[in-house]
Amino acid sequence: MNSLDWRGRPAIVHFGPASWQSRALGWVTAIFVRPLLGLLTLLGLAVNRISPRLLQRARLDVIDEPLRIIRPLPGTAVTPVALPNCPAEWVIAPEARDSDLVIVYLHGSALVTLGLNSHRRFVSKLSAVTGARVLNVGYRLAPHADIDAAVSDGLDGYRYALAHGFAPNQIVLAGDSAGGLMAADTALAARDAGLPVPAGQVLLSPLTSSDMDLKYRALQQHRDVLFPFITVKFIYDVFATVNGTRPTPVMPPEADLHGLGPFLMQVGTHEMLINDTFALADRLKADGVAVWVQVWDRAMHMFQLSFDINPDARRAVDEITSFIAYATAEIDDEGEATA
Repeated sequence: MNSLDWRGRPAIVHFGPASWQSRALGWVTAIFVRPLLGLLTLLGLAVNRISPRLLQRARLDVIDEPLRIIRPLPGTAVTPVALPNCPAEWVIAPEARDSDLVIVYLHGSALVTLGLNSHRRFVSKLSAVTGARVLNVGYRLAPHADIDAAVSDGLDGYRYALAHGFAPNQIVLAGDSAGGLMAADTALAARDAGLPVPAGQVLLSPLTSSDMDLKYRALQQHRDVLFPFITVKFIYDVFATVNGTRPTPVMPPEADLHGLGPFLMQVGTHEMLINDTFALADRLKADGVAVWVQVWDRAMHMFQLSFDINPDARRAVDEITSFIAYATAEIDDEGEATA
């Protein structure tokens, strides 16, 4: 299929069966990471009962510091950028040095952790395969900042790209997990601020809703190999809403989505956030926004970051590349996309 043939694609596509590498990654995560997250959650719940203020002073983003050891692809240029309230960086592969195409990337975080270091290698891969410059945005995190502040940082990143002469129809917003939420909300914030909207949005395993029932129902079908339900609920209750004292902003499936560019969303069959993905897709379709959902067999949360060892992740990145080519292509008089 030609990379610009997205208009003829089914709205929902299932990819599978999962590669043995993808399955093995899920098994290792389920054995070693998931129980650790569950244990840390129980510890956090105990601390929250005794001294809630102690948790609200926690800086879980420090986990990102040792992740500096994860290097970008060879030849990638990384240049720090100071946005008004957060750090960012240009990540530019050799293939993208003269490019007019930009991806503004919002990293996954579970709202509370990770950062520029954790996702630098992945965004360098995106830069290499798409030929786009990537603006990697280290938005503010809970509990010290709320979702609105994080979205404001995403909007500052988009404004920065516009201010440096990049055309909105050559800018794509992208993000994984909580970063997917920030990417969708940033597109809405740009529209509501009277800015031209970006060419499109790529959301990977996105968090889109504060509805815990959506996530619980997903777990009735399949076990999430990364997150226990109690961990996700803990993050939402304790950090995102600060024990119920901070209101949750309007989430994308509850918003008016008219006027946005097309969306590509990728999610695994066994993810807790699969229902979040479809909740947003349903609302996008209702509001007349083009959306494609790709469901990957047994893929774990943010599986795309495993592209070095996982052929399913590499295929997913190829799909992202194809979608971005479509979203940023010019449309001729017959409504066909042209490179």
